[in-house]
Amino acid sequence: MRASRLQSIAPLTFTSSVSPSIGFGTGRRPPTRLPMPAGHASPMCYSALVRSGLRVGISLFALASAARLAYLFVASPPFQDFYWDLAGNLLRDGSLSIDGVKTTEFEPLYPLFLALARWLARDQVTAVQAIQALVASLGAVFLFCLAEALTGRRRVGVVSGVLYACYPLLVRHSADAVEAALLTTLLIAFAYSFVVAETPIGGSIAGALLGAAVLTRVAVLPLLPLGVVAMVVDGRRRAAIGLTLAVLVIAPYGFRNHALNGSFLPTRGGRNLFIANCEYEVMPEYGPDILGGFAQAILAREGLDRVPPSPALERQQDALFRHYALAAMTRRPLDTLRRKLENVWYFFSPVLVPYHEPTPETRIVLGEHGAFGVENSPPRSLFNRWSYSVPYLFVVALGAVGLRSRRRELGHDAILGCIVLTFVAVHALYFPSARYRVPMEFVLLFYAAVGVDVGAEPIIRRWPVAWSHNRDGVTDVPV
Repeated sequence: MRASRLQSIAPLTFTSSVSPSIGFGTGRRPPTRLPMPAGHASPMCYSALVRSGLRVGISLFALASAARLAYLFVASPPFQDFYWDLAGNLLRDGSLSIDGVKTTEFEPLYPLFLALARWLARDQVTAVQAIQALVASLGAVFLFCLAEALTGRRRVGVVSGVLYACYPLLVRHSADAVEAALLTTLLIAFAYSFVVAETPIGGSIAGALLGAAVLTRVAVLPLLPLGVVAMVVDGRRRAAIGLTLAVLVIAPYGFRNHALNGSFLPTRGGRNLFIANCEYEVMPEYGPDILGGFAQAILAREGLDRVPPSPALERQQDALFRHYALAAMTRRPLDTLRRKLENVWYFFSPVLVPYHEPTPETRIVLGEHGAFGVENSPPRSLFNRWSYSVPYLFVVALGAVGLRSRRRELGHDAILGCIVLTFVAVHALYFPSARYRVPMEFVLLFYAAVGVDVGAEPIIRRWPVAWSHNRDGVTDVPV
């Protein structure tokens, strides 16, 4: 009886309009082996597969939520920051503003998210952090779907989701007062939608998610042209048309900024570029925020600190900082190149960057020719350093195994490569830090899960997983 049931639902090789594997550069999608009912099998076979995936997704969400909420209530990380103030202004007067003056320095989606969370939680800070942690936990579900779509293997999807749920770097930054947690979830959802998109509607879903990611952090904007090129090369030209919906999602914010001061993009890029390329090299020991006072001193020297705040002043300041930064970069081209290459290393460093913790009493004393001293900035605790380095080295080793095993399928993973390339280029130009790597860390976790799958395969062959039947008489997919 058991043998006949197994034969009736023998896995079939099939290709459908939502086939998860992408033959990048071939114009075709290679068939993927997934458990599907044979021709005369009951339709309940496929529904059982869907239900099993739903159960896995719910379990992964619960695991990720438990880890993040436990961290939140044990560590009680600080949360109120300038984003909190922006959200408060949105609730009060419906505008993205600072002290009643409209601003173009920040992307709108994270302040909007915080405003909604504050309204739902009645301004309870811990409750707002909990809402953010739950949104971050959805990333485990989307990564499960993405990994299974790319490999056709449920086990890789489950391991990816578990790694995401428990990875200390992601858990720690899930309750921070920055956009990293929201951006991470949006990017994973975008990558999954991109992988499975075959039609203009599917491409439009990916485009809408990419647009939302850009409105969270404009640094991911290069993913739009890269994604369109990847889809076209892959032969999915109709889906690529839908991907351009991202432009329509982003456009209202760009037009709003342009109407205020003539700039389509956020006007803080010049300041960040200046801090990243000025004569004072504070990375990797200290974070870039420590040079905020130096940037203000530049404005004071130019007389811009006495001008009343306005969107026009923000653009003027942005242009000034950009001018200073480009002048410094062109004056020392070889030194600039050295710093950019070092930034790539710091971005992927197994040591937690920056090395020192900022405190409210931290101050920097600037000298001549790039010399400086920092006071009241203690080294990171041993626990923080080890809780970052040990898991990171572990997943890097597994990721190397997974990357090697997928060396012939790297074209299928094109969008993952585009995401990594975008983050590396942006943070080599500006400044690297472990927390800036958070939104793209899921790529490493995916390849680590593939590495686990490769290592587990000989064990499973030696001790086969026992197949069991559910109440519908259908063989469950082993996890």
